[in-house]
Amino acid sequence: MIRPRSPRVVPTQRSLVLDHRRGVIDIRYTVTPQARYIFTIDVYGYGSREHPSRHLGWWRFALDPAHADGRLSLTLDPIDANSVALTINEAPVPPLECWYNSDFAFDPLLDLQLVTRDPSGDILRLESVLLKCPDRDILRAFYERQYATDGYSSAEDAPFLEELHQYKLTHLKELFLRYIPPAGRALDVGCGRSLFADLQTPFPFSIHAGDLNYDSVHTRASEVPTQTWSTFDASALPFRDAQFDALFAGEVIEHVPDVEATLQEWWRILKVDGIAIITTPNRERLVAVANRRECPYSVDHLNELSYRQLTQHLLPRAGFAFVEQSCLYLELWLRHLFTGQTVEDFLQREGNQRRYVWLMRRLFPLGRYLPRWSLGLVIVARKRPGRNASRLG
Repeated sequence: MIRPRSPRVVPTQRSLVLDHRRGVIDIRYTVTPQARYIFTIDVYGYGSREHPSRHLGWWRFALDPAHADGRLSLTLDPIDANSVALTINEAPVPPLECWYNSDFAFDPLLDLQLVTRDPSGDILRLESVLLKCPDRDILRAFYERQYATDGYSSAEDAPFLEELHQYKLTHLKELFLRYIPPAGRALDVGCGRSLFADLQTPFPFSIHAGDLNYDSVHTRASEVPTQTWSTFDASALPFRDAQFDALFAGEVIEHVPDVEATLQEWWRILKVDGIAIITTPNRERLVAVANRRECPYSVDHLNELSYRQLTQHLLPRAGFAFVEQSCLYLELWLRHLFTGQTVEDFLQREGNQRRYVWLMRRLFPLGRYLPRWSLGLVIVARKRPGRNASRLG
């Protein structure tokens, strides 16, 4: 007996930027007359399957037998039965049933899933779309929730991030001392705890550190009085043109909604030949390349960049010249290749244990030799004289 093909529902895009929590996703689907299935649209916080706390909601639909195009319209403010609407050939398809969490706390990233199950509930097919929520009220609320766990903490049973952080600190200290002139002025944007302060080094230049979160800035200002501290947005700096000799943006640029405008703002406050030192996760690291899709490293990374995108396109357009890179780590121990499952780096998952620290430390320097596929980008750029791209008209 020939078994009917299971329904196939596929989005035409793999990521979507929501505008004020609204957006549309086009889909293509195939359903045979004999198919028996359950089709739902689920929305979770990015990387989470916790129900109900990180589950925004689900909506179940019936698809008529056809090979057709459709459209999902998302209206997530407010969250209710009408938040997900489906049209097929411009005709509305009402949901059969739904569940939603009206108290859901938004993260900057969400996972939308198109899930097809058999009548017993087993998943036949799952397609994902990454939803990006750049609204400033979402970002501010997210960082207020995260403030209590700000910074790095040692974890004996999961040492990877702490080991990577310590390795990166060593290299950043060298770059700071090499490129920031004695008696110069350095600006630390989106500083968090400020890596300058974490290094506990008497640098021969002054440091002005700032972050959007008032509480964290106020706390660190009392703990590290040798630095100047302010509350400001890394994308809209409250300084006159050409005020600083150097700018450090440590894991910042991936959080901002408008990367090009932010780079132009950083160009503006630097003196001619001033240095920008930027660290950020690599959008095209090996795990993302193996999975053939965008895999943000954290739930608040709205705009991860690739090595080529940052060094060959964005920085030159903003008026910077590339100087050097000191990129970090290669994900060489990949699991689930060619199995159809999500590819993962063993040393950041099951192998994130003390007994593998020796291997982690050997892999950290390799990113410098293959920066295009490294995990972390560390880029040094210099402000070119003249006017940047935003002022060329």
